[in-house]
Amino acid sequence: MNDNLIFNTEDQRGMTLIELLVVITLAGMLTGWGVSHWHHYQQSLRLEHTAQQLLAFLTRMQADANWRNRTALLWFKTGDPWCIGINQPVSGCEGYSDDLFSPHYRDVRLAEHTQKEMGFYGLRNNAQAGHIVLNNGAGSLRLVLSAKGRLRLCSEDVSIRGITACQP
Repeated sequence: MNDNLIFNTEDQRGMTLIELLVVITLAGMLTGWGVSHWHHYQQSLRLEHTAQQLLAFLTRMQADANWRNRTALLWFKTGDPWCIGINQPVSGCEGYSDDLFSPHYRDVRLAEHTQKEMGFYGLRNNAQAGHIVLNNGAGSLRLVLSAKGRLRLCSEDVSIRGITACQP
């Protein structure tokens, strides 16, 4: 039998409606999946970026306290917007100062911090231990300050952008 009669390929010019609907459905599903993952990826980038900036700010404050041989105690202003500063608290988080950290991204929140005094002592580069937790839709990152002055960053639950989970 002739193959052209079985498949009727002589009269076909393009795709059928069913084939077109399948392609459009697949493209829509992949686009929806990609957009949701892109949003999660952006959130994790913002969280990591803010945590790294806070780590750099605290490292700079620690080095300054050590260099000047002075005490640098942290204060926290919670809410929206939130900020963290050294020594003298300010009324708001507006403005720019070397002694003030305010996040660039509003979706990153100051979820938790040590309620006791926390900061750096210039003598022997020691510190008053504590922690700061930042979170958003991507997860939570904990910045830990040890009594010996070591600053480290870890993830609360699962690894976020290469930042490993905190050890219990």
